[in-house]
Formats: sequence, C-alpha cells, structure tokens
Amino acid sequence: MPFSSKVVVKAPATTANLGPGFDVFGMALEHPSDKVTIAPISKGIGIKVYGLAADTIPTDPEKNTAGVVAEHILKEFSLKTGLMIKLEKGIPSSVGLGSSAASAAAVAFGLNHLFSLQLDYKQLIQLSAKGEIASAGFEHADNVSAAICGDFVVIKSYSPLEVIHLKSPSNLDVCIAIPRVPTLPKKTEKARSVLPKTVSMEKLRHNVGHAATMAVGFAVGDVALIGKAMSDAIVEPARAFMIPGYQKVKEMALKAGAHGVAISGAGPAMMAIVDSSNAVASKVARAMEEGFKSAGVSAEAFYTKPGKGVSLLEAKG
Repeated sequence: MPFSSKVVVKAPATTANLGPGFDVFGMALEHPSDKVTIAPISKGIGIKVYGLAADTIPTDPEKNTAGVVAEHILKEFSLKTGLMIKLEKGIPSSVGLGSSAASAAAVAFGLNHLFSLQLDYKQLIQLSAKGEIASAGFEHADNVSAAICGDFVVIKSYSPLEVIHLKSPSNLDVCIAIPRVPTLPKKTEKARSVLPKTVSMEKLRHNVGHAATMAVGFAVGDVALIGKAMSDAIVEPARAFMIPGYQKVKEMALKAGAHGVAISGAGPAMMAIVDSSNAVASKVARAMEEGFKSAGVSAEAFYTKPGKGVSLLEAKG
C-alpha cells in the first residue's frame, strides 16, 4: 500500500544541447514549470491535462510521457493499484523547453515518494527517459536528467547511464524566445531526420572543443566562457532552416549583450546566455523578439535563471 494518498510535484522546464552538446547537455530553468498531482485509484491510469495547450496533449496513457512512465513503474515494481495523474501545464509543449520531460520526471519522482521506492537519481532518470518514447519516439535523457537533477547536466554515457551534475554560476541568466509558428506533428522526430549521417573531422573537432569548453565554463563559473562555447557546427546548421529568423535572432541577441545563442532543444524556441551583472537580460530578450519579428514571426520572450530539479510541493497521508 502507498505511504501517501496524494503527492503534488513541481517539475521545471529544461533546455537541451546548448549548442554543441547534442543529446549530452541539459539545463533546468527556474521558470516556467508544471505542477503534477498523483493519487492512487482502484485500477487503470487516468490522465487529466489543464493549462497551456491542454487540448493538444494526449490523455491516452500509452501516448503521454507521464502515462508511459507510470505504467512502466507500476509493472516493474509490481504495484497493484491504479493512478490518477493531473498535469497542470505551465510549460508550453513542442517548443523545445522539455514539456514532455517535465511530465515524465514529475511522475517518476512522485511515484518514488508515493510508494517509498527509494530510487536514486540515476534510476529516476532511466525511468523518466522511457517516457520520452511517447513524444520523441525513443529514449533520450538530456531533458529528463536536467529536470531530475536541476542546474546543468552532462550525460557522459548512455550505456551505462552516467550523468555529471554541475551547479550553474549565480550570475547566469537565460533568455528564451518562443516564436509563434505552427507545431509540426512529431516535431522532434522531424528535427532529427534532417541531421547529417556523417560529419567531417573538422566539424567534430569544433564541437568537441566547444563542448569541453562549456563544461569547463560551468565548472569554474565563467558565464562568458559558457556563452563563447555555444557554437555548433553539426546540428544547428542542419536545423536552422526550420526556424524563421534564426540568424537574425542570433545576431540581434549578441549585439544586445548575450554571450551566446542557440536553439533550445529541437526548437523552435531559442535561448541565450547572459551575465546578470551586466543587467542586459531584458534587452536581450527584446532583441530576440525583434529578431523573429524581422522574419515576420511574432514571439514571446522572457528571461529566467537555471533552476532546481523536480521537487515535492505536497504529500498527504
């Protein structure tokens, strides 16, 4: 029997890749976030979705990342119960801010508490990653790792899973710009389908050098170095055509004071790294908005900071 009758969990938005770290780098954001409520019921898995774009998110447990994770945990741990999962979405879906990862991570974390499963962060990540099959078609752990751990993560290895967690510099701000463009069906799969099957040694050297530099930037707390490392020679060039105004957004953000700019995950949102001590975050956010506008696309832009991982808001016995 469960140790609680209900848990309420907060799960953060995340940004992945950060330029050169395809499927390897992830970072949790302080804002926006989801609130997920999980309660045992007699049988089956029910999913209710509220909030942003609620009508676009499937409630079939086999097609929802939260449902996939829940079904897997119930089966793996032989839990003879049903579940009601309520997703209050504050994270916009299908824009590159880890909406599906937040749902998956929240359920893994919440069920761990609800049934006192005593899972460590690595097990939580592995279980959460299974939910990504529902949205991306395969398991990937960059967003869910950041959602579980918070701050910045490096996935050193997928098999076996090894994740390195680094604190973010206190003076790091993150600007996000989300263009209002139609969402492609199976967007992440489409974004992956355009990637090159082979890469040159020159481009490989570029990405390895920049990825290593970014990890060092986080390790020593150097925001300028982190931003300088946000250059990708492989994935972003192949995806840029999918984001109207991509080049202009980058140019205008850098001119406004950003240290680096990249596509957030599979996009179409873009993110920029800013040093908060320079007090230019609002200026950079506006510049990114204007960059999209110059391509005839309206956008929502805001700034936030790296955030903590999933957390327990409430537990009722």
